[in-house]
Amino acid sequence: MNMTSSDVLIRLKNLSMQFGSFKAINNLSLDIHRGEIVGFLGPNGAGKSTTMKIMANILRSTSGEVWIRANGELEKMTSLNKDYLLDHLGFLIENPYFYKNSTPRQILTYFAKLKGYPRNLIHDRVVKVIRMVDMEEWIDKKLGTFSKGMRQKIGVVSAFVHDPDIIIFDEPHTGLDPKARREVRDLILKLKELKKTVFLSSHLLYEISEVADRIAIISHGELVTCDTLENLEQMTRNSVIQLEILETSIESTIILKKIRDTINSIVEEKDVSYDSDDNTYYIRFDGSPKNQLEILKQLLLNNIDVLEFSVPKAGLLEDLYLKFVSESDQKYRELNMSPIKVESKI
Repeated sequence: MNMTSSDVLIRLKNLSMQFGSFKAINNLSLDIHRGEIVGFLGPNGAGKSTTMKIMANILRSTSGEVWIRANGELEKMTSLNKDYLLDHLGFLIENPYFYKNSTPRQILTYFAKLKGYPRNLIHDRVVKVIRMVDMEEWIDKKLGTFSKGMRQKIGVVSAFVHDPDIIIFDEPHTGLDPKARREVRDLILKLKELKKTVFLSSHLLYEISEVADRIAIISHGELVTCDTLENLEQMTRNSVIQLEILETSIESTIILKKIRDTINSIVEEKDVSYDSDDNTYYIRFDGSPKNQLEILKQLLLNNIDVLEFSVPKAGLLEDLYLKFVSESDQKYRELNMSPIKVESKI
């Protein structure tokens, strides 16, 4: 995805947030581009929700700036223009709360009016977004009768009922069962088809790996990396191919040796392993698409009957996430470690 400065819809510039002596965000800078989905990952307390609350003007940062593109111009958010700029964004911040006696139609109509959506179009717009989450039959039911997952889905659509350019979701999968999570995942991809830009945090790495164009990881308030999953795997040389072999009558040790010999010009012997529990061979490589193709090509040329060949993105993202967070933890401990006092004895 080739991006230019004119494609930047949100710019976070040197954001810091201090709560007493605790620094929740430390000099965070990030550009979010038109039409992309950015997954925002980090441990509990890393600063994800704080960052999003600053973007929504719920919190005011200790220092730094938020820039938002509106009507073609990238503008710094101030107390004078915040309402105008924020009308171009939609937010789902943490767990939404709605009055139990209200209905989805009332809630969504309220948010559409609040954000300045044309009043003569609100009725049709509300019906349209409710249909997007398959809840037409519930549109006039009281939210007090809804499950947590159903209320969460209303929260999700309330974020974009006014048809904003940019949508910010903080943990949109919270409280959802697997079916509903898939519906929300499909909805996020639908928003991208509609040329929307999505900034999305989640603890569910699989959901992020399925939708995100770029992955941003925050730890101890600092942005430790932001790139495409493909670029991150090449940087860390941490991609894994899973192989299932058609021939099961041959000893796994023999097949393992044959695989190693076949691709020894691409990967080292230690990078090829076998798991007897799932009857799967694993090849760790640098993530290069060229090398991935060459590995498959060499396996087939040497009559290794590959039944299944895959590079699972969810498992890869988990490995990358743990690597970056672990490195950040180590750096944080080193920076905050008190000097050890040594008393001399005379």
